[in-house]
Amino acid sequence: MTNHSTESITAFLRAFELTDTPEQVSALARCFADPFLAAGPDGTTVVKRGDLAVALPRRKKMFDELGCRSTRLGSAVVTRLDDRYAMARTTWLMQFAHGDGQLSEVEVGSTSILDTRDELEIVFYLTDQEITTVLRERGILQSPISA
Repeated sequence: MTNHSTESITAFLRAFELTDTPEQVSALARCFADPFLAAGPDGTTVVKRGDLAVALPRRKKMFDELGCRSTRLGSAVVTRLDDRYAMARTTWLMQFAHGDGQLSEVEVGSTSILDTRDELEIVFYLTDQEITTVLRERGILQSPISA
């Protein structure tokens, strides 16, 4: 059994900043248990790693099309829950470029429960808010025009 430190858990989370290539995006799915539990404002669901691997490149493409220039870990507060599990409360800073050349930063939060036995992996992922709602509120994502 590996005893992962707060620093190694934070370094693990920083991998989510490295999403420049399709290979890097696909590799992020391996950071999650198979399956894992995802929860947020819209409810809770069990997600298979393979389904996540398919969804992540589409999500990256959407963010790229919206002008996302970077995503970086703003903060991570790691709490040991027991000998096996740790909780990481994080904030993420996403920078978006607008057509007029201006940049804006969007902060989103999440909480992960990680299995620290051997290789780190996320077993539970909770988003504080629905990202598309936040992007609509900030005017980055335009709502579809209703008929």
